[in-house]
Amino acid sequence: MLSLKRLIKKNLGIYFMVIASFAFALMGCCAKLLANTMPSVEIMFFRNVIGVIFIAYLIYKIPHKKSGGKFSLLFFRGLIGTISLYFFFYNVANISLGGAFAFQKTNPLFVALIAFLFFKEQLGFKSILYLLLAFGGVMLIIQPFAPEHLHSGFDIKNSILGVLSGLTAALALASARELGKFYNTEVIASSFFILGTILPILSMLGGEYLNESIIRHFDFAFATFVMPVGYKIWTLIILMGSLSILYQIYVTKAYKAAKKAGVVAGVGYIDVVFTLFLGILLGDDLPSFVVLTGIICVLIGGIGISLSKDNKK
Repeated sequence: MLSLKRLIKKNLGIYFMVIASFAFALMGCCAKLLANTMPSVEIMFFRNVIGVIFIAYLIYKIPHKKSGGKFSLLFFRGLIGTISLYFFFYNVANISLGGAFAFQKTNPLFVALIAFLFFKEQLGFKSILYLLLAFGGVMLIIQPFAPEHLHSGFDIKNSILGVLSGLTAALALASARELGKFYNTEVIASSFFILGTILPILSMLGGEYLNESIIRHFDFAFATFVMPVGYKIWTLIILMGSLSILYQIYVTKAYKAAKKAGVVAGVGYIDVVFTLFLGILLGDDLPSFVVLTGIICVLIGGIGISLSKDNKK
């Protein structure tokens, strides 16, 4: 019994990350179901409104002890994180759930590149190989050069937005890492949730007045508000927001409990596996062999980079 307790305690970060990943996957399911009745911009709005309430409570309960003073970077983190959500929720609404999550999970690849290009962090030989593997995986998912009769990937619009969701998420993570020196985690998260609530409101106001042609071409950024009707829809909205909060709680617990952050980050990729199966239950088509191979390459590449970062410490 004692050895079992030690084993559980030793791997607590991993268990917390599995819970966080499953909550995140279920949140994606709720968003996918809501996409049948409302645009992705509105789904993002409701997700963040509930998050704002939770973060406001945390900020009230936990005193801020850091120096602050980096408002422009804090604003950038909230803005770029929100932009990433625009792309991510559009993907969730329009392609398979597993595909949307796989695109979003390319962010560690971009984080590694950003760290190399702008923070002069060195990339080891293994990291470069993992980057190339993950890049090859993205190409297999998108299949930009495949002839139409052989193409089994996603359309060009969703593919571009998917890659951009990973890139913008990486920029948000990179800025959050720097902000951690000046602000509590709750304050950093608040910029994300607050702007993630305000910007969709502006997007939906734009949807009321902009030209229909503009809205049609930029439907990932503009949409008209659709009033949720029925207890089932409101239940999904509340559940989606609650699962998002649960994810934030357990991902924080995971990193606090982890002895090696890279291991926990690698375990976080399990949400793609969850969403592949959950998406099929919701009616997604089985991914083609080429796309599935691409997703596996992205997973291996991302996990490899996470672990190789950890080994450097």
